[in-house]
Amino acid sequence: MSIEVRGLNKRFGATVVCDNLNLDIPSGELVALLGPSGSGKTSLLRIIAGLERPDSGSVRFHGEDATFADVRERQVGFVFQHYALFGHMSIFENVAFGLRVRPKASRPPEREIRAKVNELLKLVQLDWIADRYPHQLSGGQRQRIALARALAVEPKVLLLDEPFGALDAKVRKELRRWLRRLHDEMHVTSVFVTHDQDEAMEVADRIVVMNQGRIEQEGSPDQVYDHPATPFVLQFLGDVNLFHGRLGHGPGGLAAAGEVSYVRPHELEIVATPEPGTLPVTLSQVLTVGPNTRIEFKRVDDGSYVDVELPRSEYGALSERLGLRPGVAVHLKARRVTRFESSPA
Repeated sequence: MSIEVRGLNKRFGATVVCDNLNLDIPSGELVALLGPSGSGKTSLLRIIAGLERPDSGSVRFHGEDATFADVRERQVGFVFQHYALFGHMSIFENVAFGLRVRPKASRPPEREIRAKVNELLKLVQLDWIADRYPHQLSGGQRQRIALARALAVEPKVLLLDEPFGALDAKVRKELRRWLRRLHDEMHVTSVFVTHDQDEAMEVADRIVVMNQGRIEQEGSPDQVYDHPATPFVLQFLGDVNLFHGRLGHGPGGLAAAGEVSYVRPHELEIVATPEPGTLPVTLSQVLTVGPNTRIEFKRVDDGSYVDVELPRSEYGALSERLGLRPGVAVHLKARRVTRFESSPA
């Protein structure tokens, strides 16, 4: 089922959470609403779900106006960050709940309910714990059960609000890959909210980057990362070094007057001697985390700091060749620079 959002506005008091939003989500697509806290992504999701009413604008499901339709009429499944499972019910009964509470005229026979629940428990690979209770499950298992419960009513749209936010990093990584595989099997139109850039990049077909109630950019993960439309998008999608051009010249040729240039740490090269466009620096400190090494340099011209990131194995050979240690002078050369005009003061 496709979703169309047109001219959507919503505020809470003086705070604008949706500022004239327009968005098209084709049937079967998995879309991430990505942004910091307060960007409006959860408010947009709740309006699509029918849990909030917009001040103006419309939401259409497959061409039909659903702006003020009741939640039950929208055929959406909603997965919350903190599972919202019923503690007094077994896992089986939690998944069956949405089917059992249907009006009698549309409620499936008991035999069909049991078959459907067993099918879903197998789908989420947890059919072996059907008789347990939520408190007996791990966080990752509970989130998979919450997803099975949402799918039980055969929703046309699946909405997920920070679905993995309460889980530890390892479980979160496993579940987001699992969600991607599940979506490829079921092709349910899905929208999930996250503030985790890696999660959005790894799972979504398309990313909608939000900031202060507005959509800054939308596109495939590669599009928004490689071709950011605004400085906010560039800075939100990973670490970046800023270079300001002043007084008719820029630092090492990286930024002209009136420009702000951005270079990601892995796009900077360390060279021993000056070349056109290089920036003189001295090494400040080296931090190694897992397979990557981050080197902090101090700029000679203004004393600010610049980060460079290399694979750990590459840094070892480079360090030996250039004699890298705190205080050593070298130069930085950008392989790629993204430029934006400076905002007026």
